[in-house]
Amino acid sequence: MPTLFYEDLVPGTELVSAPHKVDRDELIQFARTWDPVPFHIDEGAGQEAFGSVTAPGLYMLAIKQRLIHTLPQHQIIASLGYDEVRFHLPMRPGDTIRLKELCVERRESRSKPDRGIVSLKFSLLNERDEIVMSHFDTILIRRKLAAATGVPAARNAHQRHAGG
Repeated sequence: MPTLFYEDLVPGTELVSAPHKVDRDELIQFARTWDPVPFHIDEGAGQEAFGSVTAPGLYMLAIKQRLIHTLPQHQIIASLGYDEVRFHLPMRPGDTIRLKELCVERRESRSKPDRGIVSLKFSLLNERDEIVMSHFDTILIRRKLAAATGVPAARNAHQRHAGG
């Protein structure tokens, strides 16, 4: 699978993940541990509120994070933050979810030539292509210039830290 740098993430570029089927037992266990609201863990309460149990927002974000790893590896130095996190529709057990990544904008770092800042929009889509969750993520990412010229990045690309 290719490795993507700043130069590869051109505004308008889309990537789509492999599909992931939402497992009922995993969803309910996650909810019991991290968000034990009745409509997330009890079938009767879920039926009454939404027609079935539904995934907690944190679980949706966890699925998104899992699916990121089915996309080409990005040379990320750090995530600088999420914006506009939205839960559009319920995610349900049995849904088949895909992640869509859209590059929105980018700029070179003014202070460090080995990196750039990229804004990405992430959307989780169900099998009917309905958006169930979305958010923007601003990332700090290595430039090819740094890899090609041997300019050292401030930290290993896998470490998470802020800077720009």
